[in-house]
Amino acid sequence: MKTNQIVKIGLSLLATGLLAACAAKSDITPEGTTDNPVFPKPYSLTFNNDRGTFPAWDELDQMRPGLTKDDIYKILGRPHYNEGMVGVREWDYLFHFYTPGVGVDPDNTSGVEGITTCQYKVIYDKNKFARSFYWNPVFPKDAACPPPASKAEPQVIIREVETTSQRIRQ
Repeated sequence: MKTNQIVKIGLSLLATGLLAACAAKSDITPEGTTDNPVFPKPYSLTFNNDRGTFPAWDELDQMRPGLTKDDIYKILGRPHYNEGMVGVREWDYLFHFYTPGVGVDPDNTSGVEGITTCQYKVIYDKNKFARSFYWNPVFPKDAACPPPASKAEPQVIIREVETTSQRIRQ
């Protein structure tokens, strides 16, 4: 082999190793747990224009240990942060929830009030199955994540249906 080729291969291996090291932010056990989950800066998202998303409650209800990365991708979509390329064992999301009575987050450029913002982390075991799930309140700082689901009051809709010979009230 030529010296140039050896140098290129060496640099490629070094770059791959650095990418793998950057991807591991939290100290994760082979079983997919950590005592100290490390979250990225909230508004340093790579995807979704630095905005995050509003998850549906039924999506969050589907999250459980044993899911694969493909399963979670189908449920929540791609992770919102750049997680690295090799050996990735954690995915991070920025979620917003409509929460009446909450002020305006000064760090969120939307300027909309009534929004609770939380980070969500999925940690995978060595076999790439989801094992641990963590929440981190962003705004308000002491928010419950996810906030309790608001219960919509039942609506009664009365309409009149006219038939050819009579009116029926439903």
